[in-house]
Amino acid sequence: MKKITGLTLAAIASFSLTAGAAGFSDSSGHWAETYINALSESGVVNGVTDTKFEPEGIVTRAQYLKMIMEAVGVPAAEYRYGECLDASAGDWYAPYLQAALDAGLIPESMITGMDIKVEYEVDENGSAVSSKVIYSGAFNGNLPITREEMAVLTQYFYQYSKTVLTDERVEFDNKSADSFSDSADISDWAKISVSQAVENGFIKGMDDGTFMPKATATRAQAAAIIYRVINS
Repeated sequence: MKKITGLTLAAIASFSLTAGAAGFSDSSGHWAETYINALSESGVVNGVTDTKFEPEGIVTRAQYLKMIMEAVGVPAAEYRYGECLDASAGDWYAPYLQAALDAGLIPESMITGMDIKVEYEVDENGSAVSSKVIYSGAFNGNLPITREEMAVLTQYFYQYSKTVLTDERVEFDNKSADSFSDSADISDWAKISVSQAVENGFIKGMDDGTFMPKATATRAQAAAIIYRVINS
């Protein structure tokens, strides 16, 4: 299993959910304080400064992609020019996006202008000996991630870790998303994954019974999900 800042996932999972020594000044009394502190103490998340976490700050697509990949132990991959959508070699998240694309874990609906082509390698007789899928389009890693996008990536990578990395199988009833009063606002492509992520207890709705699928996810929400995934 991939290490995260020097601690194995098993070790991180053993951390108790307490408001410990991290003590960010802007997170004291926040609903996610215990999640934030537990992850900060184990090195999974960092504050924006030594004393502030900005729990209501935004999370970008790239930032959450890195967080969920490390949470489930999916390693980054070497960046390959022309095969990583709009990410360039200088983008810090390119190795994470490359690995996610290689595993087919970026939903098509999160790729603007997506196009797919298959490149074949042929032998001297013209027979195909290998092939690879090349995606084109834009991931827009610096865009804020929405709650439904966060739920989808969470479930995609969690399921991948179970079926590919550990060869486990998980069954779902796919009914949970319908319980939200704004379930009709959840994009069709995201509904199943939102249901599964809710059923797994990774993501929850709002106090008023809505899910707010198109709302920008916060750093606090991301921290809570990552904690729950690590400890699942």
